Amino acid sequence: MASTFLLYGATGYVGEAMARACVQRGMAPILAGRNAAALAALGHELGLAHRVCALDDARALDAALAGVTAVMHCAGPFLYTSRPMVEACLRTGVHYLDITGEFPVFEAAAARDAEAKQRGVMVMPAVGFDVVPTDCLAVYLKQRLPSATHLTMAFHSVGPSGLPPGTQRTVIELLRFGNRVRVNGRFERATSAMKTRSVDFGAGPVVVTQLTWGDVFTAYYSTGIPNIEEYTVLPSAARQSMAVMQWLRPLLSMGWFRALLRRGVKPGPSASRRAQTVTHVWGEVSDGAGGRAAARLHGPEAGVEWTVACALAVVERVLRGEVRAGYQTPAMVYGAELVMACAGVTREDV
Repeated sequence: MASTFLLYGATGYVGEAMARACVQRGMAPILAGRNAAALAALGHELGLAHRVCALDDARALDAALAGVTAVMHCAGPFLYTSRPMVEACLRTGVHYLDITGEFPVFEAAAARDAEAKQRGVMVMPAVGFDVVPTDCLAVYLKQRLPSATHLTMAFHSVGPSGLPPGTQRTVIELLRFGNRVRVNGRFERATSAMKTRSVDFGAGPVVVTQLTWGDVFTAYYSTGIPNIEEYTVLPSAARQSMAVMQWLRPLLSMGWFRALLRRGVKPGPSASRRAQTVTHVWGEVSDGAGGRAAARLHGPEAGVEWTVACALAVVERVLRGEVRAGYQTPAMVYGAELVMACAGVTREDV
């Protein structure tokens, strides 16, 4: 039986970090992607096999998936790259994992639930920081308050680390869709732009701004809670940029304008800057009878360190045969304690 996985996008910013972390953990993925020279160099350095394939070459993709249990897809924006990989996984019987935070990908994956179940394939997008910590916290809070009807979550990165390049490009791609929330189970556009509130991540209240994080889609599947909102702390410059984008949204539907914005994508933060950054996650549930429960998670830098730790925790379970066919969220299959398997993560009730 296959007992390894394909790491696609292995020479990208997060993909390479994941490949190196695998070696440190004694894991031996097969590296994959389009760049033959870069793959060969990384494979030689790490002592790992590699396979060259492009996502638009179905035959090569199927060949690359031969003999593996799962694929960890790290090449985004997943809005464009997830479909061919999911289809290849369904054709070959390989479990699909990725590190996306893009809700159109979640919608597309959920739409293939019946097909995936029929083929015995687990389709589980978002096994990085988006959405493992928040998904696990949502399930934990639902366990504390089973009658919950409202879920609010927020996160805050503290330190010098910026966003990975892929995440920056993803943000640009998602801006045209606007903010989304769950209202009575429906996945809807938020009625108010740039909504704010106050959240205490453990060092006193700070202002957070509403955004579309993955759990607005996924936590409904994980918990059944019908009303969901998410927030993050935005620097003042970022808030100003987001406000401008509200006015420029018609232009965001045009590829040339998004290409122009992508010129501003910055290189990923160094390992030392990531090491100086911590991430806090806060969640609260309530019901219609005055019930409330809240908790916080504290962990490492989100874009690489926490993402890689979460993703590999899921891979390890998949390789042990802990899978459930169909569209799944991480906490649906592995429970609220999955996030606690990541080094340096702590949880506290509020």
